[in-house]
Amino acid sequence: MQQQDTARHPKQDFQVERLAFFSDAVFAIAITLLIIEFKVPHVSETSTVDGIMHELLELKYNFAALLVSFYLIAMYWMRHHFLFRHIHNYNQRIVVANLVVLLPIIFFPFTTAFFAESFANNAVGKIAVRLFMINHIVAGLSIYALYWLAMVHHKECSFAMSAVDRLKFHDRTLFPTILFTLILLINVFHVKEEVFLGILVALTIGKKWLMRRLMKKAKLLDATIVPG
Repeated sequence: MQQQDTARHPKQDFQVERLAFFSDAVFAIAITLLIIEFKVPHVSETSTVDGIMHELLELKYNFAALLVSFYLIAMYWMRHHFLFRHIHNYNQRIVVANLVVLLPIIFFPFTTAFFAESFANNAVGKIAVRLFMINHIVAGLSIYALYWLAMVHHKECSFAMSAVDRLKFHDRTLFPTILFTLILLINVFHVKEEVFLGILVALTIGKKWLMRRLMKKAKLLDATIVPG
């Protein structure tokens, strides 16, 4: 096969690194901004330990929402970081797709804060949950779109990914997106909690069974590929 990419631009690697560095900065800022909504308890000479503890306990939903969003943003960054281990070139579509990935990421501080502040109001809470889920669904789909563009549609821009790594990426990107979509639909159509738990258990068990079978095939496929 004729070797492509015979004339590499002298700054090609640097430009790909710029895409990754810029993206890393956006992820880092989004994670940092999660803490902005926390208001430090006001301490004065008349403050009591019980009063301060009460104010801190009032932030429990904010703490819970922050931990969940921190974990999920970190998960999206890991998927993005994994892709840029393979991407060695770029074009306009990949640049635009990478920017689209960053768009839902910058919304996480807002949707997280809204989600945390809406626990006390059931009606408003449903809206907050839907926005939170939509934010994550768009984030998952956008990262998958970047994967498809760089690894499938424009293979010349990336190094080949092993079958096992490809399967793991699909599992860690698409399954959470499907799960968030399910939660969104359940919230919209007011499905009973026991029905949701049943669907969740069935989906999890089915996913594990399918992944075991697919992983065996992926390992066999990688074993048949001769390096170089």
